[in-house]
Amino acid sequence: MLVRLSPAQRDLLLDHLRLGNRPVRGSHSLLTALETTALTDQHYAVNLTVDAVEAASFLFRFIAVNDGPRREDSRSFDATYILGPRKQTHRERLLTALAAGAEIREVRSFHDAVNRPRHGDDPEPWVITDTALNAEFRLPDEDVHPVWPLQPVLVISDSPADDPVGLLPSRVPLRHLPSPLFTAQEYQLAPLVLLDDRSYATFTLRHMPRRPGLIVVCADLDDATTYQRGAAIGAEAVLTAGQDMSWLRLRMHDATECRYLALDDLLTGPTSDPPPSPSS
Repeated sequence: MLVRLSPAQRDLLLDHLRLGNRPVRGSHSLLTALETTALTDQHYAVNLTVDAVEAASFLFRFIAVNDGPRREDSRSFDATYILGPRKQTHRERLLTALAAGAEIREVRSFHDAVNRPRHGDDPEPWVITDTALNAEFRLPDEDVHPVWPLQPVLVISDSPADDPVGLLPSRVPLRHLPSPLFTAQEYQLAPLVLLDDRSYATFTLRHMPRRPGLIVVCADLDDATTYQRGAAIGAEAVLTAGQDMSWLRLRMHDATECRYLALDDLLTGPTSDPPPSPSS
C-alpha cells in the first residue's frame, strides 16, 4: 500500500522506531521502508506492507496519547489507510482483530485490554487490570489498539522427525505441525510458513488460501513437478533441504522482525542468492 507522509510525520515515526518504543509486528518493515524512501513534492510516498501500516497506526496512536495535538494525525492516518479502505469504525476494527487472534492493548501502558461492555453502547467497553494497584480501569476505544503477537515460523510436515526440513539448530522459534493439525489462525498469523514437499498432497486437502511467505522445502529439486506444485499454491520459493540454507535463515529473521538476531550480525557472513520463484 502506498502511504503519503509529511516530513514531520516520517521523522516522528523514525524517532520512535529507533528508540525501540513499543516494538510491534511490522516495526522492522516500517523502519526499513521509512529509511529508504525519497522525498517527492514535499511528501514521502512509502510503500508499506499491511503489517507496517498497522505498526505505523499503533505508533501514531501511542504518540497521540502522550502528545494531545497529534491526535488528529492519528485519526487521519487510520481513516485514510485502515478504516476507510475496510469500511470499518475503530470499534469494528478492534473486534475484528480480536476475533482474528490479535491482542488488544492499552496504548500508554501496553496492558492487555479485555472487551467487557456493560451494555451494547458502552463508551468504555475495554477493561485493564493494574496488578500493582489491585484495580480495574475502563477505557474507551480510542485508548486501545490491536497488537499482533509475533508467532513462531510454522513448519508443516507429516514427518515424525524432529527436523524435517533441516533447519535445526535455529535461533528463530519453529512450530512443527502435521498437515491435518495446524489451525487456519496459526497458518495466517505465522510470519513464514515452510511446507515439507512430502506433505504437499495432504496440505492441499486443507484448501488453505494463498498467503505471502509460503516456502516449499523438498528433498529433490530434480523432480520437474516440484516448481509446478509450488506455483499452484502461490509459494514464494522452492528450496531443497540439502542446499545452502543461508538465504532461508536470513528470510526467517527478516520475517520475525530480526527479534532473535540483529540484521547487521546476519549480514556478516556469506549469504546464498535467493532461489527463483516457482512462478517465474
